[in-house]
Amino acid sequence: MKPVAIIGAGPAGLACAQHLVAGGRRVVLVDDNDRPGGQYFRQLPDSFRLRNDALMRDQRRAESLLATIKHPLVEWRPGTTAWMAPEPCTIAFAGENGSGRVVADAIVVATGAHDRPLPLEGWTLPGVMSAGGALNLAKGQGLVPEGRVVVIGNGPLLLVVAATLAAGGANVTDVIEAASARRALPALPGLAWSPKLLAKGLGYLMRLRRGGVRLRSGWMASRVLGDRHVSGVQINRIGVDGRAVGHPLDIEADAVVLGYGLQPSTELTRHLGCLHHFDRRLGGWIPERGENLETSVFGVFAAGDCAGIGGVELALAEGTLVAQQILAEHPRSSAESTFAGGDRVGQKPASASLGMRRRLRHLNRFRNALNVAYALPRPLRPAGPEVIVCRCEEITLSTLEDAAKCAGDDLSAIKGATRLGMGRCQGRNCLSACADLLGSDELPLDLPRARPPLRPIPIRWLLEEPLGPPHPPDEAELFDVEAPPPQQQ
Repeated sequence: MKPVAIIGAGPAGLACAQHLVAGGRRVVLVDDNDRPGGQYFRQLPDSFRLRNDALMRDQRRAESLLATIKHPLVEWRPGTTAWMAPEPCTIAFAGENGSGRVVADAIVVATGAHDRPLPLEGWTLPGVMSAGGALNLAKGQGLVPEGRVVVIGNGPLLLVVAATLAAGGANVTDVIEAASARRALPALPGLAWSPKLLAKGLGYLMRLRRGGVRLRSGWMASRVLGDRHVSGVQINRIGVDGRAVGHPLDIEADAVVLGYGLQPSTELTRHLGCLHHFDRRLGGWIPERGENLETSVFGVFAAGDCAGIGGVELALAEGTLVAQQILAEHPRSSAESTFAGGDRVGQKPASASLGMRRRLRHLNRFRNALNVAYALPRPLRPAGPEVIVCRCEEITLSTLEDAAKCAGDDLSAIKGATRLGMGRCQGRNCLSACADLLGSDELPLDLPRARPPLRPIPIRWLLEEPLGPPHPPDEAELFDVEAPPPQQQ
């Protein structure tokens, strides 16, 4: 029997692998990090030791999950990039330990999410970092910014980042949330669907208040201040069009952490040909899935934040549900059914534990309520014409708007005209923001097709790639062409 290929060793991928090997299935687990755990269960180096009172002790929940990579049925490939899907149910991978292909019975995409950037004046200054980047440094290296730290943005991740940095010794002075606190009141009944998560969020809030952190809501960052380094951040009230209005307020800072939510990592699902739809509440473009989390492509499942931002508990539950689906279903041909915007026509979904489905329903209700609490009436638009929106290629918003006058709503054409998203990040840090800036409030521009390699890889990683059978040289067709007469001297 072929193995199951799982791309991503975060909470969703590890939970899926753990249940699959318990059911006797072989697993190939691929992750571009050197250690498993993903962003949430990111591990400190072996030489580090956690204090008993450290906020990051939550990682100890992951001990059984992290041990999954040592199971004899698991082929663990750390530091490895899944860079292409050359054939159905086939993943091409490459890394320091070699390259190759895995032909699988099923592919589970559990690639997680990454920061959603919000370009604004000064965001390229030294001393500005993303919320996810700051969290990863704290969890993965025990590093926090020096001096006065201002955390600003939108969404529940702000409290997590601020509390983690403060617990690590950072001087967090301000946390500034764009959503109005009044809008959170209607969401309170829905938040009760997960009392533990609600209590956890309130715990973050109380720690910050006890630490003297100033908390503001209904403000946005309009400009990062400084010349060669951050000296502060300018904030404004938010207008009905998502732009800054009113008199600005300057806050002194030595480091600014920008966190305007997360966006699903969909490069692989888009490359695999899965259907996607846009849902701003869940982070943007997400793959369409049936009841058992299978995408529109036969044998391809998506679990965790890559299919909609939902947090660690939802990722663990979805990874478990996907494993139950794979273990329960019988071999079948892709021709037996077609996807019709939901479950496959004529097929009953494979059985899964009623307890897991009930837990998923409760977590989804909590997620929906959280989205209501942090929802903004309009997308924020702090970027001016000369603000750099594509950092790799140093492309300004005015350049993109000029290209859009000729290319229209085709982001692929705009990309070809400006080199947008052609730098090292391959568009992960700019395409979604630019699609928002050039699109409407309701719907951004469609993202371009994801092409291989999905992430930059050194050519030396591909030295073991099979070259295939040799081909004879191309045969040139010879034509009898009358030679021109010699020129007269």
